[in-house]
Amino acid sequence: MPTSRSNPRRRRLIAPLAATVAAALALSACGSGDAGVSAADAKTQAADLVKILGIEDGTDLGAQVRFKLGAALTLSGPSAANGASMQKAVRLGIEHIKAAGGPAIELSVKDIKGPDPTAAKQAASELAAEGVPAKITSMGDGLGAMLADTDKNKILSLDGVGGAQVFTRGTKYFYGTREVAPSDAAPGALEWFKRAHPEGRTVGLVGVDLGPLNQAIQADMKTKIEAAGLTFNGLWETVAPTSQDYASMIAKVRKNQPDLLWVAFGGAAPGAFAAQAKAAGIDSRLVGIEFTDEAVKASKGVLDADGFTFAMDYFDATKPANPLARLFTDAYTKAYGVKPDFYAANAYEETLMVWDLIRRVTAAGGDPKDSAQLKAALEKDPKFASVYGGDGATVGSLEIDLKTHGVARRPMGVFEYKAGKVTPLATYDVGGQDFRLAN
Repeated sequence: MPTSRSNPRRRRLIAPLAATVAAALALSACGSGDAGVSAADAKTQAADLVKILGIEDGTDLGAQVRFKLGAALTLSGPSAANGASMQKAVRLGIEHIKAAGGPAIELSVKDIKGPDPTAAKQAASELAAEGVPAKITSMGDGLGAMLADTDKNKILSLDGVGGAQVFTRGTKYFYGTREVAPSDAAPGALEWFKRAHPEGRTVGLVGVDLGPLNQAIQADMKTKIEAAGLTFNGLWETVAPTSQDYASMIAKVRKNQPDLLWVAFGGAAPGAFAAQAKAAGIDSRLVGIEFTDEAVKASKGVLDADGFTFAMDYFDATKPANPLARLFTDAYTKAYGVKPDFYAANAYEETLMVWDLIRRVTAAGGDPKDSAQLKAALEKDPKFASVYGGDGATVGSLEIDLKTHGVARRPMGVFEYKAGKVTPLATYDVGGQDFRLAN
């Protein structure tokens, strides 16, 4: 939830706004120069942001801090569009923070490609060499390739794409800020499947190849499938993260079709897989772990015509859940001409988390450039403002589970996309808590 931490020196809130807006727009190419927000919009949106977050007048917002923030994003390959939306959202957040009288944040962005393990390791090394204390990261920190360096170099890392996967557990400086896909969403999705398709009994999965890391994920999913009273049919087919050729995989699915087939791909890949599966005559019920407009495009009309079911913490930009979600959606849409997806929403949320931690450390008289102090501030109070949950008048809350380093709670559900519209089928929280079928 929002934090309000006052500084004894009692700084004024509004005075820095006019002086800092111009500076925010004058950041280098690594900063906010190519965000689409105007100076006037940044000023208005920043003032609204401070009110929405409940930051008290007189709070030290960190104007004196010069902070270098890293970002490890998929800017090329099949997930390039997702990385691009994240980068835009981070830059928008940086604009808002600076215009509000907060720190000048220099952004250093690294491309982890598909992700590709070599590119991810290189990104980790470069960010460490630059001395960034924190980074917005993705894909389970490059599908595990960055995790060792994340801890070795003590870079506080927030992952709103892969979340705190089973294989990230034990990494001290890594935190997942969204549900673990598909693990956290699976119990609720399986409950929905049993109610909506009582004749269905078997479950299989297709997804990306994580090498030995797949074993822990498979064991976790098998446990959840059995706990739901369903049967894992042994189908666990994977391809390289950068591949969108599913011919060999689909041939194996045809020989052992489950009633429910998890489609554990991200970005455009679910749409490409659905199109190829339809052409091959696969009639399993497909349930994706995420949904984006890129997937719709990649399906070449299949998702629009046949529909696509997915289970996740979906960010609905057509119906923002709370005041912070509305501000972000409106600002992003005005700046970039398109509505934000969940990749962008999570990246913006994480940028505000970094600012919150900077404020906390500053208020305590510490050094906000020290990642250990940022980490300690997170562990002291693991609650932050969220674009998820809440209601029309109340900001949502994101709480980190200090044991798993994932989210303690996260609104999610089962949804169906068809003909340009997303419809909720069921809602629940992590592990299927508070399950309800949609009306």
